[in-house]
Amino acid sequence: MYTTVELSIIIITRPNDPLLAKAKKSAQFANEVLVIKKKSIADFALTRNQALKMAKHEWVLFLDSDEVISPTSVNEIKKIIAENKLDGVYINRQDIFYDKPLKFGESGAIKLLRMGKKSKITWHRPIHEVAKISGVVGKSNIKILHYAHLSLKEFCDSITNYAEREANFRYQQDQSFYLLQLVFYPWGKFIFNYIIRLGFLDGWRGLCYAIIMSLHSLAVRVFQYELEHAKS
Repeated sequence: MYTTVELSIIIITRPNDPLLAKAKKSAQFANEVLVIKKKSIADFALTRNQALKMAKHEWVLFLDSDEVISPTSVNEIKKIIAENKLDGVYINRQDIFYDKPLKFGESGAIKLLRMGKKSKITWHRPIHEVAKISGVVGKSNIKILHYAHLSLKEFCDSITNYAEREANFRYQQDQSFYLLQLVFYPWGKFIFNYIIRLGFLDGWRGLCYAIIMSLHSLAVRVFQYELEHAKS
């Protein structure tokens, strides 16, 4: 059994999320696990920044309800906190799709800034939020497993929802829409992830991921075009 460490793990989730139990179980080594339930979230960065204020420890780690901290990472998390040389660290995330890890393509080498000091970390962007650290940031071997998409239908529904929200954000920020991006970017993204990043080595799962993530890029730009067209 793990001895607890002075760390606040924050999990933001929907009510009755069936995946939450695994995420919480993987976080039990932390002295504090904050579970914040929201029916819907309009601004993800705002929600995360509000959650930060509730944490009682200086070191915090953000974990989504569909993620699990690898048991082999616990000692490194404790070491980073004990040494206290950094203000934040990048964490490695590996997607699990239809019960198998994806090792290549877009999801093969994801590094996220998810762990840092409460006084140094802030979140930005209401959708596809990103963290920024005002201090020293380092790499780590900490690993989380991401069980995001339990079916292809759920995957497609999710990327459509996020694409629409991303397009709305870009429209509100007056980010320009370019027709050439709509025509070429999704194809380029597919080639880059499936061929250059060796997504084909993940078999049919890698093909599905490359296609659906390229459709996400296409959908963002289609929604952008529709918003621009409605304005004119």
